[in-house]
Amino acid sequence: MEIMAEQFPGAFSGYSLQVMESHQAGKLDTSGTAKAIISCFQKLGVSFDMDQIQMIRDPKQQIEMVGVPEEHLSGHAFHLYHLTSPDQTVSFEFQHNVCGRSIYAEGTVDAILFLAKKVKSKADK
Repeated sequence: MEIMAEQFPGAFSGYSLQVMESHQAGKLDTSGTAKAIISCFQKLGVSFDMDQIQMIRDPKQQIEMVGVPEEHLSGHAFHLYHLTSPDQTVSFEFQHNVCGRSIYAEGTVDAILFLAKKVKSKADK
């Protein structure tokens, strides 16, 4: 999304954006990932305020409306971004869903291994 925003600034000027994000009920704040993606859409010309994000935290809505599998209610991240052209004849949807938390643990291990190699090679940064 960042590359697209850099290479095509204003490409979605005039488009409207709807954002829905669903996380486990205990997550009180707005998703940082959603904010980062919205920032890219803003660079693409979309006018959107962060307080317009629809945050879904109710487990019943997560199952029925969002499609979160019941076994992942305690750990998931579902995001949907819907763009509509000014004349409402064109729409785009971008979606990314994560069930469970294992991907985050794998990323943490990858980061630790990367940093260990940097320390071992006595890298400046």
